[in-house]
Amino acid sequence: MTEVIIVGSKGQDGQLLKELFQRRKCPTIGFDVDFVDSTSSFWVEKVDVTDYAQVSQLIKQVKPSQVYYLAAHHHSSEDQLGDLNDLVKKSYKVNVFSYLNFLDSIRRFSLGTKIFYAASSHIYGDPKDSLQDESTEFNPHSIYAITKLDGLLLSRYYRENYSVFSSVGILYSHESSYRRNSFVSKKIVKTAVEIKNGLKSELVIGDINAQVDWGYAGDYVKAMMKILDHNRPDDFVVASGRKVGLKGFISAVFSCLNLDWKEFVRESPELLTRNTANSLCGNPGKLMDQTGWKPTVSLEELARLMVDYELEQVK
Repeated sequence: MTEVIIVGSKGQDGQLLKELFQRRKCPTIGFDVDFVDSTSSFWVEKVDVTDYAQVSQLIKQVKPSQVYYLAAHHHSSEDQLGDLNDLVKKSYKVNVFSYLNFLDSIRRFSLGTKIFYAASSHIYGDPKDSLQDESTEFNPHSIYAITKLDGLLLSRYYRENYSVFSSVGILYSHESSYRRNSFVSKKIVKTAVEIKNGLKSELVIGDINAQVDWGYAGDYVKAMMKILDHNRPDDFVVASGRKVGLKGFISAVFSCLNLDWKEFVRESPELLTRNTANSLCGNPGKLMDQTGWKPTVSLEELARLMVDYELEQVK
C-alpha cells in the first residue's frame, strides 16, 4: 500500500487511525494545524491544507492510496458563542473549503486516490424518525452541522460528476481515551479518577438521564477503513444502532474504581444544554451489510479502557 494521508491527525480519530496503519506497517502522513507527522519515505514537509497550491502539490507528488479528512472546526454547545461571523468563516474554511482542496486535487492529479470525509449525525438535526439512516431527511441546526452537510454534498458532487472515489461516514458519538477534557465522557472518567485519588469530592452533571448513541472510536475508525476498502464510494451511517444511558456509563466508570457513583454524582440544572445528539440514534445496517463492519466494544468495556488510560496518566 502506498502512502495514506490523515488530515486532522492529532484528534481522537486521527490518532487511532494512525495507530492502525502503523500496525499494518503502512506509511502515513498526518497533518494538523501547523503540524506534520510522517512515516513516509519522501514527504516530511508541513502543508497548509487551506492553501490549494500546497495541497495540489502534495497530491501530485505523493499520489496517496487513501486520504482521510477528519479535520473539523466545532463549536461546543457549552462554549461561549463569540463572534458568529468568525465562527461561520472558520467552520467553512476547515470543514468545507480545505476539504474541497483535496477533492479537486485528486480530480486533477490522482484519480486513483480514495478519500473519506467525516460528516456528523448532527446533519439530521431533530429528526422525526427514531432511527436514522442514509435516506433520513437532512435538517442541520448549527453552523457545524451545516458545514458538515456541505462537505457531504461536495463528496457526492465529485463522486457523481468526476468519478472521484469520495466516500462519507455520517458519524454518531464515539469515545475513547483520546477524547479532550471538554467532552462529557472524558469529564466523567477524569473526575471519577480524581475522586478515587482524593483530589475531588463530586462529579456535577447536567442530565444524568440523557440517552446517547455512543460507540467506541476504535471501532469507528475501522469502519472508515472498511468504507474506503469497499468496491464503490457511497455514504454510510456509522453508529451503534442503540441508545445508552449516561447513567449507565457513569455507573460503569465508578464500578471500575470500586466506587458507588450515587455517593459522588450531583445533577445541576445550570449545566443543562440543548444537545441534539440526545435525540439521535443511527441505523448502521447498510454499513454492516455491505462491508461486514460491526461494533465490538461494549459500554462497560469502553469505560474500562478509558479508566485504565486515565489511571496511567496520574502515575
